Amino acid sequence: MTATAPHLSPRQIIWTLGITEIISWGTLYFTFTVFLEPMHQALGFGKPFLAGGFSLGLLVWAMCSFAVGRLLDRVPARKVMGWGSVLAAAGLLLWAWCPSPTVFLLMWIPLGLAMASTLYEPAFVVLRQAFGDSYQKPIVKVTLFAGFASTIFIPIGQWLVLHLGWRETLIIFAALNLFVCAPLHARLRYAVHATYSGTPLPGGASPASQGIARATLREPVFWAVVAAFTATAVIASLLGAHLIPMLTEKGMPVGQQLIVAALIGPAQVAGRLAMARLPINQPVRLSMPVYVVMSVGLLCLTLGHGYWLMVAAICYGIANGVNTMLRAMAMPELISRHHYATLNGLMMTPVLLMQAAAPWFGALLWRAAGGYWLMLWVMVALALGALGAFAYALHQRGLLRQDAAVA
Repeated sequence: MTATAPHLSPRQIIWTLGITEIISWGTLYFTFTVFLEPMHQALGFGKPFLAGGFSLGLLVWAMCSFAVGRLLDRVPARKVMGWGSVLAAAGLLLWAWCPSPTVFLLMWIPLGLAMASTLYEPAFVVLRQAFGDSYQKPIVKVTLFAGFASTIFIPIGQWLVLHLGWRETLIIFAALNLFVCAPLHARLRYAVHATYSGTPLPGGASPASQGIARATLREPVFWAVVAAFTATAVIASLLGAHLIPMLTEKGMPVGQQLIVAALIGPAQVAGRLAMARLPINQPVRLSMPVYVVMSVGLLCLTLGHGYWLMVAAICYGIANGVNTMLRAMAMPELISRHHYATLNGLMMTPVLLMQAAAPWFGALLWRAAGGYWLMLWVMVALALGALGAFAYALHQRGLLRQDAAVA
C-alpha cells in the first residue's frame, strides 16, 4: 500500500473496526475459558497456574497501556494495530505449540502486547481521532459489533476444541489474526478530525500543560472513575476465566452452559442499542442504573440455579455492554477532551493491572473456599463498589444534582 492510498470513509472505518474487534476479543480474551479444562487434562498443568498465565498476559496489557496510548498520539493507528495483530498470531501459535510450562508463560508476553494494541482502547482512539467530538455514535456502532465476540467465539471455540483439539483451534485463531485482522488494520487510513483536541471541561487538565498526566493524577474524580472501572474489569476478568467451570459446579449441563455464555453477547448489544436510543445529553449519568442492573445480575448468578443463571447472564450482559461505552466516554466527559489516547491509557493502566490479577486471584479463592461461592459474593461486592465510586464522580461534577433538578 502506498502513502497516497485513499482514506477510508466513516462507514468503512466502523466496519473495519467492528470486524477486527470481534476477532481480536474472541480469540485473545473470551475463549480462554474453553481452553482451561482441555489444557489441564492434556498437559497436567494446574488450574491456578493456567489462570496465572492468563493473568500474566493481562499484566503485560496493563503495563503497556499507557505507553500504547502515548504512542497512538504520535504514530498512525494502522501501524500500532496492524503489528498488534501480527503479535497476536505469533502468540497463539506459541500457545498451540506449548511444549513446557516456561513456553506457556512466555507466550503471554506477545499476547499481552497484542491485547494492548488491538482491543477496545486503540479502537476508541481511532474513533475519537476520526470523528472528533462526534465520537459517541461510532463507538456505539463498533461496540455493537464487538458485543457478539463472546457469542460467536465461545461456542465456536468449544466446538472446535471438542472436534479438532485445542492446539488446532489455536492455529485457526492465529490464522484469523494474521490473514484477516492484520490486513484490515493496515488499511486504517483516515484524516484526524478538526475537533479532536476540543476544549477541556471545568476542572479538567490543561491541554497546554506538558504534565497532563501528573495533573490528572491529582484529580479525585479520576481515581473514583478508575475505582469503578477497576471493579467492573475484575468482574469481567473473573467471569472470562471461570464462567464455564463455575456453571459446571452449579450442575448445569454443557448445552445450557453454552446458552448462558452465549446470552451475554446479545444482551450487551441490547444494552448498547438502548443507550444509543435514549435522549440523554451526558450518557455517563447512565452509570447509576447500569451498576444496579449489574449487581442484580451477579446476585442472580450467586444465588440462582437453572433459568435464573440465564437471567443473570442477560442482566450482566446489558450492564457490561453499556459499561464498555462509559469507559470510552469517561475521560472526555469527566476529565478533559484533550490528549484522549494518553489519558485513556493512564486510566486503563491501574484498571488492567487489577484485571490482570483477577483470574489467578479467582483460582486462589476457588481453592481456599473449596468452590466458587466466595468468588461470586466478591463479584457482587465489587459491583456495589463501582456504583458508589461512580456516584461520587458524578456528584463531584454536579451531574447527580442535574438529575435531581430534572426530576
